Amino acid sequence: MGDVVIRPERVSDYSAIAGLNYDAFVNWRPTPFKAEPLLVDILRHNTLFDPDLSLVAEAAGRVVGHVLFSPFEFVVLGTRQMGALLAPVGVEPAFQRSGIGGRLIERGHEVAREKGIALSVLCGHPEYYPRFGYRQRMFSLSGATVRLEARGAQAPDLAERPVLASDLAWIVDAWRRVHGGDALAIFPGDGIAQWFNHAASHRSSVITRGGEPVAYARYKAARPLAFKEFLVRDVAAGDILAFLLGESGRGGGQVTTSLSADALEPLFAPSEGVQVSGSPGTSDAFMLCALDPSNEVLARYCADVSEGRMLPGLIAFPPILDTDE
Repeated sequence: MGDVVIRPERVSDYSAIAGLNYDAFVNWRPTPFKAEPLLVDILRHNTLFDPDLSLVAEAAGRVVGHVLFSPFEFVVLGTRQMGALLAPVGVEPAFQRSGIGGRLIERGHEVAREKGIALSVLCGHPEYYPRFGYRQRMFSLSGATVRLEARGAQAPDLAERPVLASDLAWIVDAWRRVHGGDALAIFPGDGIAQWFNHAASHRSSVITRGGEPVAYARYKAARPLAFKEFLVRDVAAGDILAFLLGESGRGGGQVTTSLSADALEPLFAPSEGVQVSGSPGTSDAFMLCALDPSNEVLARYCADVSEGRMLPGLIAFPPILDTDE
Protein backbone atom coordinates (compact mmCIF):
# COMPACT_ATOMS: atom_id res chain seq x y z
CA MET A 1 0.00 0.00 0.00
CA GLY A 2 2.24 2.74 -1.31
CA ASP A 3 -0.24 5.54 -0.51
CA VAL A 4 0.09 4.94 3.25
CA VAL A 5 2.49 7.23 5.12
CA ILE A 6 4.05 6.16 8.44
CA ARG A 7 4.90 9.12 10.70
CA PRO A 8 5.09 10.10 14.39
CA GLU A 9 1.86 11.09 16.09
CA ARG A 10 0.84 14.72 16.57
CA VAL A 11 -1.29 16.15 19.35
CA SER A 12 -3.99 16.73 16.73
CA ASP A 13 -4.05 12.94 16.14
CA TYR A 14 -5.03 12.04 19.72
CA SER A 15 -8.77 11.82 19.13
CA ALA A 16 -8.34 9.84 15.90
CA ILE A 17 -5.92 7.44 17.60
CA ALA A 18 -8.39 6.86 20.45
CA GLY A 19 -11.21 6.16 18.01
CA LEU A 20 -9.03 3.91 15.90
CA ASN A 21 -7.97 1.81 18.89
CA TYR A 22 -11.57 1.47 20.00
CA ASP A 23 -12.68 0.30 16.54
CA ALA A 24 -9.72 -2.06 16.20
CA PHE A 25 -10.34 -3.81 19.53
CA VAL A 26 -14.10 -3.48 20.04
CA ASN A 27 -14.77 -7.07 18.94
CA TRP A 28 -11.53 -8.58 20.22
CA ARG A 29 -12.64 -9.20 23.81
CA PRO A 30 -16.27 -9.72 24.88
CA THR A 31 -16.23 -7.03 27.59
CA PRO A 32 -17.97 -3.64 27.65
CA PHE A 33 -14.76 -1.88 28.75
CA LYS A 34 -12.09 -1.31 26.10
CA ALA A 35 -8.73 -0.52 27.67
CA GLU A 36 -6.67 0.31 24.59
CA PRO A 37 -7.72 3.96 24.01
CA LEU A 38 -7.19 4.76 27.71
CA LEU A 39 -3.97 2.75 27.80
CA VAL A 40 -2.41 4.94 25.10
CA ASP A 41 -3.35 8.09 26.99
CA ILE A 42 -1.89 6.79 30.26
CA LEU A 43 1.33 5.57 28.62
CA ARG A 44 1.89 9.14 27.43
CA HIS A 45 2.40 9.95 31.14
CA ASN A 46 5.47 7.72 31.21
CA THR A 47 8.53 9.82 32.13
CA LEU A 48 10.40 8.33 29.14
CA PHE A 49 7.51 8.71 26.68
CA ASP A 50 8.79 9.57 23.20
CA PRO A 51 6.27 10.76 20.55
CA ASP A 52 8.68 9.53 17.85
CA LEU A 53 7.80 6.01 19.01
CA SER A 54 4.05 6.59 18.81
CA LEU A 55 3.55 6.07 15.09
CA VAL A 56 0.49 6.43 12.91
CA ALA A 57 -0.33 5.17 9.44
CA GLU A 58 -2.03 7.86 7.40
CA ALA A 59 -4.01 7.23 4.21
CA ALA A 60 -5.62 10.08 2.27
CA GLY A 61 -5.15 12.37 5.26
CA ARG A 62 -6.84 9.95 7.67
CA VAL A 63 -5.26 7.96 10.52
CA VAL A 64 -5.86 4.26 9.78
CA GLY A 65 -3.25 2.60 11.99
CA HIS A 66 -1.26 3.20 15.17
CA VAL A 67 1.51 1.53 17.17
CA LEU A 68 3.01 2.60 20.48
CA PHE A 69 6.47 1.64 21.77
CA SER A 70 6.88 2.84 25.37
CA PRO A 71 10.52 3.17 26.53
CA PHE A 72 11.46 1.85 29.95
CA GLU A 73 14.69 0.99 31.69
CA PHE A 74 15.10 -2.77 31.92
CA VAL A 75 17.38 -5.04 33.91
CA VAL A 76 18.83 -7.93 31.89
CA LEU A 77 21.10 -10.37 33.72
CA GLY A 78 21.81 -7.72 36.33
CA THR A 79 22.70 -4.97 33.82
CA ARG A 80 20.71 -1.86 32.95
CA GLN A 81 19.37 -1.85 29.39
CA MET A 82 17.01 0.44 27.52
CA GLY A 83 13.95 -1.38 26.27
CA ALA A 84 10.39 -0.77 25.17
CA LEU A 85 6.93 -2.22 25.66
CA LEU A 86 4.99 -2.73 22.44
CA ALA A 87 1.31 -2.07 23.14
CA PRO A 88 -1.00 -1.53 21.51
CA VAL A 89 -0.89 -1.87 17.72
CA GLY A 90 -4.19 -1.30 15.96
CA VAL A 91 -5.44 -0.92 12.42
CA GLU A 92 -8.83 0.35 11.27
CA PRO A 93 -10.97 -2.69 10.41
CA ALA A 94 -11.35 -1.73 6.74
CA PHE A 95 -7.54 -1.64 6.40
CA GLN A 96 -6.71 -4.78 8.34
CA ARG A 97 -4.79 -7.64 6.67
CA SER A 98 -3.19 -5.18 4.28
CA GLY A 99 0.26 -5.09 5.89
CA ILE A 100 -0.17 -1.77 7.73
CA GLY A 101 0.36 -3.31 11.15
CA GLY A 102 3.60 -4.91 10.01
CA ARG A 103 4.86 -1.67 8.51
CA LEU A 104 4.14 0.16 11.76
CA ILE A 105 6.02 -2.45 13.81
CA GLU A 106 9.01 -2.51 11.46
CA ARG A 107 9.28 1.27 11.39
CA GLY A 108 8.94 1.35 15.17
CA HIS A 109 11.83 -1.10 15.45
CA GLU A 110 13.96 1.11 13.21
CA VAL A 111 13.27 4.25 15.28
CA ALA A 112 13.85 2.37 18.53
CA ARG A 113 17.25 1.12 17.33
CA GLU A 114 18.23 4.66 16.32
CA LYS A 115 17.43 5.77 19.88
CA GLY A 116 19.55 3.05 21.50
CA ILE A 117 16.71 0.77 22.57
CA ALA A 118 18.02 -2.78 22.78
CA LEU A 119 14.86 -4.85 23.22
CA SER A 120 11.11 -4.85 22.90
CA VAL A 121 8.65 -7.00 24.84
CA LEU A 122 4.95 -7.69 24.41
CA CYS A 123 2.05 -9.98 25.22
CA GLY A 124 0.43 -10.85 21.91
CA HIS A 125 -0.65 -13.36 19.30
CA PRO A 126 2.02 -16.11 19.07
CA GLU A 127 1.31 -16.68 15.39
CA TYR A 128 1.77 -13.05 14.35
CA TYR A 129 4.73 -11.44 16.12
CA PRO A 130 7.51 -14.02 15.51
CA ARG A 131 7.68 -12.87 11.88
CA PHE A 132 9.08 -9.58 13.25
CA GLY A 133 11.79 -11.25 15.33
CA TYR A 134 9.88 -11.88 18.56
CA ARG A 135 10.78 -15.02 20.49
CA GLN A 136 8.11 -16.82 22.44
CA ARG A 137 8.16 -17.80 26.14
CA MET A 138 10.81 -15.22 27.00
CA PHE A 139 9.41 -14.08 30.36
CA SER A 140 6.89 -14.88 33.05
CA LEU A 141 4.36 -12.78 34.94
CA SER A 142 3.48 -15.13 37.80
CA GLY A 143 5.76 -16.30 40.57
CA ALA A 144 5.62 -17.98 43.95
CA THR A 145 2.64 -18.30 46.27
CA VAL A 146 2.51 -17.95 50.06
CA ARG A 147 -0.03 -19.34 52.52
CA LEU A 148 -0.41 -17.58 55.87
CA GLU A 149 -2.90 -16.40 58.48
CA ALA A 150 -4.22 -12.85 58.61
CA ARG A 151 -3.18 -10.51 61.43
CA GLY A 152 -4.73 -7.18 60.45
CA ALA A 153 -6.19 -6.02 63.78
CA GLN A 154 -3.31 -7.69 65.62
CA ALA A 155 -0.74 -5.36 64.01
CA PRO A 156 -1.70 -1.90 65.37
CA ASP A 157 1.76 -0.51 64.60
CA LEU A 158 1.28 -1.06 60.85
CA ALA A 159 -0.77 1.20 58.59
CA GLU A 160 -1.59 1.20 54.86
CA ARG A 161 -1.87 4.44 52.91
CA PRO A 162 -1.65 5.68 49.30
CA VAL A 163 1.72 6.28 47.69
CA LEU A 164 2.99 9.85 48.04
CA ALA A 165 5.59 11.72 46.01
CA SER A 166 7.70 11.90 49.17
CA ASP A 167 7.92 8.08 49.11
CA LEU A 168 9.62 7.92 45.71
CA ALA A 169 13.23 7.91 46.89
CA TRP A 170 12.49 5.07 49.33
CA ILE A 171 10.55 3.05 46.74
CA VAL A 172 13.17 3.44 44.01
CA ASP A 173 15.95 2.43 46.40
CA ALA A 174 13.95 -0.60 47.53
CA TRP A 175 13.24 -1.58 43.92
CA ARG A 176 16.95 -1.39 43.04
CA ARG A 177 17.81 -3.58 46.02
CA VAL A 178 15.23 -6.23 45.12
CA HIS A 179 15.47 -6.23 41.31
CA GLY A 180 18.90 -4.83 40.47
CA GLY A 181 20.36 -8.29 39.91
CA ASP A 182 17.34 -9.90 38.22
CA ALA A 183 17.54 -11.90 35.02
CA LEU A 184 14.83 -9.65 33.56
CA ALA A 185 12.94 -6.74 35.12
CA ILE A 186 11.23 -3.48 34.13
CA PHE A 187 11.89 -0.37 36.21
CA PRO A 188 8.58 1.56 36.33
CA GLY A 189 10.26 4.97 36.45
CA ASP A 190 11.12 7.79 38.82
CA GLY A 191 7.84 9.74 38.63
CA ILE A 192 4.85 9.34 40.94
CA ALA A 193 2.61 8.43 37.96
CA GLN A 194 4.69 5.26 37.54
CA TRP A 195 3.88 4.00 41.04
CA PHE A 196 0.34 4.91 42.00
CA ASN A 197 -2.82 2.98 41.23
CA HIS A 198 -4.41 3.07 37.76
CA ALA A 199 -7.27 0.59 38.09
CA ALA A 200 -10.25 0.29 40.44
CA SER A 201 -9.47 -3.41 40.99
CA HIS A 202 -5.91 -2.70 42.19
CA ARG A 203 -4.21 -0.97 45.09
CA SER A 204 -0.78 0.64 45.24
CA SER A 205 0.13 1.28 48.84
CA VAL A 206 2.91 2.16 51.22
CA ILE A 207 2.84 0.29 54.51
CA THR A 208 4.25 2.24 57.43
CA ARG A 209 5.43 1.29 60.91
CA GLY A 210 5.47 4.17 63.33
CA GLY A 211 4.85 6.51 60.40
CA GLU A 212 7.96 5.35 58.49
CA PRO A 213 7.74 3.37 55.21
CA VAL A 214 8.64 -0.29 55.54
CA ALA A 215 7.00 -1.75 52.41
CA TYR A 216 5.48 -0.93 49.03
CA ALA A 217 2.74 -3.24 47.82
CA ARG A 218 0.88 -3.20 44.51
CA TYR A 219 -1.79 -5.83 44.41
CA LYS A 220 -5.06 -6.87 42.85
CA ALA A 221 -7.73 -7.15 45.51
CA ALA A 222 -8.97 -10.51 44.24
CA ARG A 223 -9.19 -13.98 45.75
CA PRO A 224 -6.41 -14.77 46.37
CA LEU A 225 -4.66 -11.42 46.75
CA ALA A 226 -2.38 -11.10 43.72
CA PHE A 227 0.74 -9.00 44.29
CA LYS A 228 2.26 -7.38 41.20
CA GLU A 229 5.06 -5.80 43.22
CA PHE A 230 6.20 -6.28 46.80
CA LEU A 231 9.13 -4.30 48.19
CA VAL A 232 9.97 -4.68 51.85
CA ARG A 233 12.85 -3.45 54.03
CA ASP A 234 13.76 -3.85 57.69
CA VAL A 235 10.65 -5.86 58.54
CA ALA A 236 9.57 -9.49 58.03
CA ALA A 237 7.55 -9.94 54.85
CA GLY A 238 5.12 -12.25 56.61
CA ASP A 239 4.06 -9.44 58.93
CA ILE A 240 3.21 -7.20 55.96
CA LEU A 241 1.37 -9.84 53.95
CA ALA A 242 -0.58 -11.05 56.98
CA PHE A 243 -1.50 -7.45 57.82
CA LEU A 244 -2.77 -6.80 54.28
CA LEU A 245 -4.75 -10.04 54.34
CA GLY A 246 -6.43 -8.88 57.53
CA GLU A 247 -7.09 -5.41 56.13
CA SER A 248 -8.83 -6.99 53.15
CA GLY A 249 -11.22 -8.82 55.46
CA ARG A 250 -9.77 -12.27 54.90
CA GLY A 251 -9.01 -14.60 57.76
CA GLY A 252 -6.01 -15.97 55.92
CA GLY A 253 -5.18 -17.95 52.84
CA GLN A 254 -3.03 -17.89 49.77
CA VAL A 255 -1.22 -14.89 48.32
CA THR A 256 0.26 -14.91 44.83
CA THR A 257 3.29 -12.79 43.93
CA SER A 258 5.40 -11.76 40.97
CA LEU A 259 8.57 -12.87 42.78
CA SER A 260 10.30 -16.20 42.40
CA ALA A 261 10.50 -18.54 45.40
CA ASP A 262 14.25 -17.88 45.59
CA ALA A 263 13.63 -14.13 45.80
CA LEU A 264 10.67 -14.39 48.17
CA GLU A 265 11.91 -16.86 50.78
CA PRO A 266 14.73 -14.64 52.15
CA LEU A 267 12.18 -11.91 52.93
CA PHE A 268 10.61 -14.04 55.66
CA ALA A 269 12.03 -14.56 59.12
CA PRO A 270 12.77 -18.23 59.90
CA SER A 271 10.42 -18.03 62.90
CA GLU A 272 7.49 -17.16 60.64
CA GLY A 273 7.29 -20.70 59.27
CA VAL A 274 5.74 -19.47 56.03
CA GLN A 275 5.27 -21.92 53.16
CA VAL A 276 6.50 -20.60 49.81
CA SER A 277 5.71 -22.67 46.75
CA GLY A 278 5.43 -22.53 42.99
CA SER A 279 7.68 -21.60 40.11
CA PRO A 280 7.39 -19.08 37.26
CA GLY A 281 5.09 -20.06 34.43
CA THR A 282 5.22 -18.64 30.94
CA SER A 283 3.22 -18.56 27.72
CA ASP A 284 3.81 -18.46 23.97
CA ALA A 285 2.26 -14.98 24.13
CA PHE A 286 5.06 -13.58 26.32
CA MET A 287 7.57 -12.46 23.71
CA LEU A 288 10.83 -10.52 23.41
CA CYS A 289 12.64 -9.13 20.38
CA ALA A 290 16.35 -8.31 20.54
CA LEU A 291 16.64 -5.08 18.54
CA ASP A 292 20.40 -4.75 19.02
CA PRO A 293 22.17 -7.83 17.60
CA SER A 294 25.50 -6.66 19.05
CA ASN A 295 24.22 -6.67 22.65
CA GLU A 296 26.00 -9.67 24.14
CA VAL A 297 24.09 -9.63 27.44
CA LEU A 298 20.75 -9.71 25.68
CA ALA A 299 21.92 -12.40 23.26
CA ARG A 300 23.07 -14.54 26.19
CA TYR A 301 19.73 -14.14 27.99
CA CYS A 302 17.73 -15.10 24.88
CA ALA A 303 19.95 -18.10 24.12
CA ASP A 304 19.95 -19.40 27.69
CA VAL A 305 16.16 -19.15 28.00
CA SER A 306 15.47 -20.59 24.54
CA GLU A 307 17.82 -23.53 25.09
CA GLY A 308 16.56 -24.28 28.59
CA ARG A 309 19.68 -23.30 30.54
CA MET A 310 17.75 -20.59 32.38
CA LEU A 311 14.15 -20.09 33.46
CA PRO A 312 12.41 -17.12 31.82
CA GLY A 313 12.81 -13.91 33.79
CA LEU A 314 9.91 -12.93 36.01
CA ILE A 315 8.76 -9.37 35.34
CA ALA A 316 6.07 -7.08 36.70
CA PHE A 317 4.58 -4.68 34.20
CA PRO A 318 4.40 -1.08 35.50
CA PRO A 319 1.22 0.08 37.29
CA ILE A 320 0.12 2.14 34.31
CA LEU A 321 -0.71 -1.14 32.55
CA ASP A 322 -3.10 -2.27 35.29
CA THR A 323 -5.90 -0.47 33.47
CA ASP A 324 -5.87 -3.35 30.97
CA GLU A 325 -7.27 -5.78 33.57
